[in-house]
Amino acid sequence: MSDTAATIRDEILGSISEIFGVHVTEASQIDQGFLNLKWKLESDHGRLFVKQYSKIRYPEHLTHGLEVSLTHQDQLQLQGIPVPKLFSHQGKYVLRTPSQERYVLMNLCDGSSIEPGSANEPQMYALGSVVGRMHKLLNTDLTPLPLHWNIRTQEAMVKHWDKRYLQATTLHNGETVAALEIQRRIIDGMDTGIFADCERGWGHWDLFVDNILFSADEVAAILDFDRLHFVYPEFDISRPILSCALSGNQLRLDRVHAFVTGYREHIPLSVDKLIRSIKLTWWREAEWIAVPQKDEFTPLIRFRHENNWVAANWDQLEDIFAGI
Repeated sequence: MSDTAATIRDEILGSISEIFGVHVTEASQIDQGFLNLKWKLESDHGRLFVKQYSKIRYPEHLTHGLEVSLTHQDQLQLQGIPVPKLFSHQGKYVLRTPSQERYVLMNLCDGSSIEPGSANEPQMYALGSVVGRMHKLLNTDLTPLPLHWNIRTQEAMVKHWDKRYLQATTLHNGETVAALEIQRRIIDGMDTGIFADCERGWGHWDLFVDNILFSADEVAAILDFDRLHFVYPEFDISRPILSCALSGNQLRLDRVHAFVTGYREHIPLSVDKLIRSIKLTWWREAEWIAVPQKDEFTPLIRFRHENNWVAANWDQLEDIFAGI
């Protein structure tokens, strides 16, 4: 742990003690995630989790959005969705130390992380059911809001693609060039009108294996609601399916079927909507197909693999998912 991280940790632990009267006996740093510092805590209030918000990743102007996201997390927890229970102070979930380090404190959930593509059928059924119920709770009696993120136009996609292709050819990275050429064929032939029917609402928007804890056959917890926004909830369908059911180059259709069955218990999900969801995530994450950088964020490597799989199977998606 760096001296800076240790200083931030000690200040946060002092703040927790001052605000909540929590006595921490052990703090173990978690080396996971991007830029934010995280610790597991042993305390006289049980096992806790604390996350410091990086000033780089989350500048001050994003704090209000974090409060909105965490408010939804708290409401979901109260309604029985398996998410961590948050601590709040004076109506705020984003807490502050005397030097204005921002952090969030919550109970530490039981459960285990899994490797990408390794979820079993009961876990996928439970995950589909949890996500479907979460979407229903978040988006019933919905007040429409401006979208936090909107779909790139074909023109914008081509412009972004050109930059990545130039870099790949300049560096003679044949693997990336080949992947980008497949991607360009899809972009050029894409009818973005298929996204016009995407439902708008609140979505977790970061549902991949790192943010899900499982027991043997259940979902123990959905984690990290920081990116929950008013976007397209369909991201929360394809993102966990690709993350949890794509093993190597094989999409485990029995696992996909289990997820869809659980989801349909709460919200209708047609095969057409499922395929549209896969294409929506592909369109959103196409930018990850680029020359790999040194010391890349590990999930990015996996996202790139998933995007390449979808591209390679683009013309067969209707056949692959028929009967789901």
